[in-house]
Amino acid sequence: MFCDQCGAALSAGAAACGRCGATVEQPPIPSPRRPAAAELLPPPTTPVAPVDVDQVGDLPRGPGWATWARATLGRNLTGTGAGLVAAWFNVPFVVLLAAIGAVFGGLAGVVSGTIAGQGVLSRLDALLTWVFPLPIKAEQLLPTAAAQVGGIVGGILGAVHGAGRLAWMAAVWPWEALADGDPTWPWAVALGQVVTALVVGALYLVWTVATESTRLRIAGARRLSRREAAWLGPIVADVAARMGLRTVPRLLVDDRREPNASAYVRHVVINYGLLEQLDYDRDQVAGVLAHELAHWRAGDPVSMAWARGVALPLYLLYELADRLLRGSSRPLHFAVRVLLWPVLVTVRYLVVPVQARLWRQAEYRADAVAAAAGYGAGLRAALGYLRHSFDGDRSGWDRAVLATHPPNELRLERLERGEQPAPLREDHPLVRALPGWSDRSTVRKGW
Repeated sequence: MFCDQCGAALSAGAAACGRCGATVEQPPIPSPRRPAAAELLPPPTTPVAPVDVDQVGDLPRGPGWATWARATLGRNLTGTGAGLVAAWFNVPFVVLLAAIGAVFGGLAGVVSGTIAGQGVLSRLDALLTWVFPLPIKAEQLLPTAAAQVGGIVGGILGAVHGAGRLAWMAAVWPWEALADGDPTWPWAVALGQVVTALVVGALYLVWTVATESTRLRIAGARRLSRREAAWLGPIVADVAARMGLRTVPRLLVDDRREPNASAYVRHVVINYGLLEQLDYDRDQVAGVLAHELAHWRAGDPVSMAWARGVALPLYLLYELADRLLRGSSRPLHFAVRVLLWPVLVTVRYLVVPVQARLWRQAEYRADAVAAAAGYGAGLRAALGYLRHSFDGDRSGWDRAVLATHPPNELRLERLERGEQPAPLREDHPLVRALPGWSDRSTVRKGW
């Protein structure tokens, strides 16, 4: 409070100014006011902000660059090499010529082996006549055995020789023809093929990441509803916190009834059928999500996309054959198997076996990471209830690769090492088949 005359500071309750002596007027005391009726009501409750369904996962660029490097040329080196050689070095053509050589070589071997077998019998007769004469000839005793044995042996040898000869010609002759023109040409062409495969693989990987959201939505994946986000959002946040993830991929839902879940480079897709079959059990769904986030963090989706890109010509032909074979036309099936069987054989018996060990290890690793984060019990319950792996049904190429996943029973067995096994259900057949194992078996399937 200050003096109105000279502006000097006044003490509280002073009647006059100590500097100029002016009288200080005291402010009037306000009378108490009765509050209005509206002021007596409780304050309105602040409305709860709606769940942002597009923020269940913040759509990062994917795992870090070190993970990308390991997933492409590091951990997946053998798979990259198998796909590169199979797609860019004429392996299906070599398989085709090997089959043609085996057929024609086998036929020629049967004929020559039959003739040779008959010649063996005549020589055996001559030997027996000189050593131990018999009342009948070997040709009469074994009229067809020599021809049959000779034909079989000759057919086998002829098939092996014919297949090897034509396969060698198909694999080596183009390079020998290049070397005849210039000894450096084969090396230059081989290096060019490798560089082309790597560039195509990188471009395909970039395209896969850039178009992933659009392709998933076209395939049937959708954003979460507000109710789904309100339930799944906290689960994703809890899983990310336990696994030490600062960013997580966007979560989408597919309304198909198959119990699947899939990790992609920027997304995780969970099928509605998986939520239904697990009866929306929070621990089991969290175990599945932890498993898929472990795949995502390790860069396994990057590895799969890279393997497809490096083997792009072979991948496209295999996808065409797979889609045609999934149709219902028997004549079309016959035509595909006649025309594209070298592609099917190359992928299933060359590329997939080389990559099988990598994907089995990736599956066990994702299970172990989920268990280490505290979701082992939920993951075991989900694996025990589902009869098949829950990693999604994607392209034909991916189905062939993912078919090498370890069975659920072996995954359960590995998860339960050193831990309390999940008990069997009472209606499980193994309860009757293995009395006493109901409290220590590794299976808990939904029969």
